[in-house]
Amino acid sequence: MRKRATAYPETYAQLEKAIVEQLPSLSKRLQQIASHALDNPSELALETIAAVSQRAGVQPSSLIRFAKVFGFSGYSDMQRVFRLRLTDAMPDYKARLKSLDGNGARAAEANDMNALLEQFVEADVVALRRLQQNKRLGTLLEQASELITASETVYVVAHRRSFPIACYLAYALSQLNVRNVLVDGVGGMFMQQVGHAGTGDVVIAISSKAYSPEVAQAVREAKQRGVKIIAMTDSPLSPLVEHADVSLEVPQAAVGSFRSLAVTMTLAVTLVVGLGRALEAKLQGQRTRKARAAPATRPPRRSGP
Repeated sequence: MRKRATAYPETYAQLEKAIVEQLPSLSKRLQQIASHALDNPSELALETIAAVSQRAGVQPSSLIRFAKVFGFSGYSDMQRVFRLRLTDAMPDYKARLKSLDGNGARAAEANDMNALLEQFVEADVVALRRLQQNKRLGTLLEQASELITASETVYVVAHRRSFPIACYLAYALSQLNVRNVLVDGVGGMFMQQVGHAGTGDVVIAISSKAYSPEVAQAVREAKQRGVKIIAMTDSPLSPLVEHADVSLEVPQAAVGSFRSLAVTMTLAVTLVVGLGRALEAKLQGQRTRKARAAPATRPPRRSGP
């Protein structure tokens, strides 16, 4: 029997946490709604129950049942929490979201490259603004930097569309003289490569929907061996999150079914620059301690009158 919330969440952060915690106990249909809600929170804030149910592939009654599981009186009551997320973060989000409606007038401009470019730029701007509003990310990036600084070797793991992010991280870590392995799976050796990670190492795993089964498996097995995990993903429902010591969950911009890597790359660059500063500060501290520990040199004695 599903566990019912005793009081409804009053903020989006509370609702997101409640959904993630209760996800395993939800029915398959309600899990489908949970995934859609966390992937498209702005849609639930702005659209009618009929529109949301159609896009989520469920009946409106299922959305009402989903809301009641978390203590709300109905869909409208739950929608208020999703709306608070927008008004607290970005007052003009509705206008931006509507400008990206692929079913609107701009869809007729599909052959216009300028219009297409504008759509992708607008999508990235919206997603980057959302990234900027997530104040928890600063703390999480610091934690990720600390794990990397304390590690012996960093294993960077990704597949398919996330692989460019992994390539950049491997390059940047090498520039910082951080020992790392880019797990590229050449010759079908993906699991063997990441299988060398041990308790003193860190795995940075990058994956977004649809999540790579190989990356999820690599993370799961590495965690079982005591390896520290940093996840870069797009949802708290990602299979990487439950095994991660630090989970960096960022929204990805999309126009139709085409998703941009701009937000994830911005996060990766931020991590690298922050890590570089931390490593430089650590090195400077070592130099200072070494200088203090060195015996003081005395001037040579003068001989004779």
